[in-house]
Amino acid sequence: MASFLALLPRSLTTFLYAVAALLRFYGNIDTTPISKIPLTILQWSFITFILGTAALLANLGLEWNAGNRSRNREIEERNRADQERQRAVSRARIQNRFFLLQTRHQLTPSPETRTALADFLSFLQEYGE
Repeated sequence: MASFLALLPRSLTTFLYAVAALLRFYGNIDTTPISKIPLTILQWSFITFILGTAALLANLGLEWNAGNRSRNREIEERNRADQERQRAVSRARIQNRFFLLQTRHQLTPSPETRTALADFLSFLQEYGE
């Protein structure tokens, strides 16, 4: 349904310009008023031309709005991707800092570190082969 509504202003513009051209072409033949409204064929041609121009301007507004929406959507997607990248970088930094602090803590000479290293060495000797 939305795609049909998008085509409507273009089709209406084309139709109204075609009617205006047709009335203009036959306007020289008969300039008597049509029906009870006192307008000549050339005046009807001018009215359809004005209506066609209004439909063209409406179509231009719709296309402009659709273009702005798609551009804004692309910008938002880029911003989201940048934010995700920044979050990943900050997470990696935090993990690296944690790893460094953990390694420094484990390498400090203390009785707990010595016993943990001794247990690890005995584990390697027992199951390493």
